[in-house]
Amino acid sequence: MPVRPAVAEDAPAIVSLIRRAAPHLDTKAYANGHLPDGVVALSAELHGRLVGWLEGVVDAEYTGPGAPVPPPHGYVLAVVVDPDTRRQGVGRGLMEAFARVAREAGVRWVFLYPEEGAGAGERVEFFGACGFEAVDDPGGEHPVMGARVD
Repeated sequence: MPVRPAVAEDAPAIVSLIRRAAPHLDTKAYANGHLPDGVVALSAELHGRLVGWLEGVVDAEYTGPGAPVPPPHGYVLAVVVDPDTRRQGVGRGLMEAFARVAREAGVRWVFLYPEEGAGAGERVEFFGACGFEAVDDPGGEHPVMGARVD
C-alpha cells in the first residue's frame, strides 16, 4: 500500500475523500490546495487514486495520568479511508507510516481519541489491531488509546 506525505496537489482529493467518508470533519484547512501548517498529513493511494488520509502531530503533550513517558508525544488527529477500499490495509498502512514519522521525530508514544458514536466499537478494534491500547484516564470524556512507537 503506497503511503506518502501529502502534497498540496492532494488537497482537493483529500477534501473529496473527507466529504464522502467523514463529512463531519472540517475540510477548510485543505481549502484552496493548501496543507495545514504544523501537522503531518499522509496520503494512501490505490491504483493511482487517493483512498486514504491521515492527519497527526508529533510535537504534542498528552497530559493525562496515563502518559507512560514524557513528551513529545504524537497524536493521530484523523484517519479516513474510502468506504470502497476499507479492509484492504489502507488504514493500517497509514497508521504504520505515521508511527515511522513519529519515531523519526523522537516520539516514543502516540495517542488518539477514537470517535464515539456509530461504529465506535469497530474503530477501537481497528486501533487495537494497530497496537493501540486503552490508557488509564479516569477523568477523560472519551476513551484515550496509546501505542509505543520507539
